[in-house]
This record gives sequence, C-alpha cells and structure tokens, in this order.
Amino acid sequence: AMASSTAILLLEGREEKVVRKLLEDAFRYRIDGLSEKKCGLWAGEFGIEPEAMQELVSECQRVIGGTLYGDLDRNGTVKLLPKKASKDLKILMANAIADRLPTWRERCVQNVVSPPRLVDFDWRMDVASSSSVLSRMMVPTVFVEMTVQKEATKHREMAGTRNVQFELSKEALGTLVKSLGRIRDQLSNI
Repeated sequence: AMASSTAILLLEGREEKVVRKLLEDAFRYRIDGLSEKKCGLWAGEFGIEPEAMQELVSECQRVIGGTLYGDLDRNGTVKLLPKKASKDLKILMANAIADRLPTWRERCVQNVVSPPRLVDFDWRMDVASSSSVLSRMMVPTVFVEMTVQKEATKHREMAGTRNVQFELSKEALGTLVKSLGRIRDQLSNI
C-alpha cells in the first residue's frame, strides 16, 4: 500500500533519536491522539504548524499499524513509506519500527479488553473425618482455589484479581479432568 501522504518526508535528515522518539509517541498516543501541548512541542521541534505535525504523527501511526497488524518485516514497512523517501529514511524507519515491534505487540495484547484470565491456582485434598451423616465420613473431596484477573471493562484499565474457591467430589474431578483432556487434545490438533 502506498503512503496516502508525504508528511513522512518531514523526517528526512532528522537525528535517529528524534525519529525513534516520535515513533514511540505516535504509538503511545495512537488511540487518544497527541494532546495540544504535546503536538505543539513536536511542531516547535520540527518548525512546522501543529496541523502538519498531526498529519506527520497520523502517517507514522499508519506505518506502525500497517507493520504491526499486517505482521510485516522491514521490507514490508519500507513499502508503506512514500517512494520519494530517501534510502536512509526508509532504513531508519524500518529498523526503528522493527526494534520496537515486540514491545508494541505485547502492549497491544495487554491493553485488549478481555474476559477474566487464570493467574494462579492451588488445591488441597480433604477427607471428612466427622459428620452427622455416616455416608459423608471418609469421603475425599478436593478444594480448589483459583486466582483470576478480573475482566477489564475499559481500555488501559488494570484489572485486579479475585479468588474463586470451589469443592469437587472424586466424580466431579474425574469429569473435569476428562473435559480438560479433550480441550488439550483439540488444542494440540490445531
């Protein structure tokens, strides 16, 4: 896909650390956009109007997003840049994005609103040694405690954890283990 704007050409001849910092900010503010203050600071650094700065940041975000979600390598990133961009700028952009890609992928995954996730679990076996009902005597049960990360309800929200405790009979545990075995088998066939 060809670049829809030549705003990226404003990066020609810039120091590597400036380009890398701008790419980092473009990723960081990809959802909410740059604040007016932040945009003004960058525009001052580049000696351009804030509107032109916003266009440059949008183009950086387009290239980052195209690389990230298109699972592109350095050559793929280069193809997202304007043909008029110098070889040096193409190499700098491709390398800077490739260097940050693993971290950015991880951040994207962490920021997804998702269902609760299992964090930890513990179990213990218990045998009732006294009961008012004779049939409950010496019947083993398993107590399971799972720590789950609560469901995030908002983007960028750090969900807390909660503990879920339950008791399983020998039969219920057998059913659970069989079901988990079927899940494992299905996953291994994918």
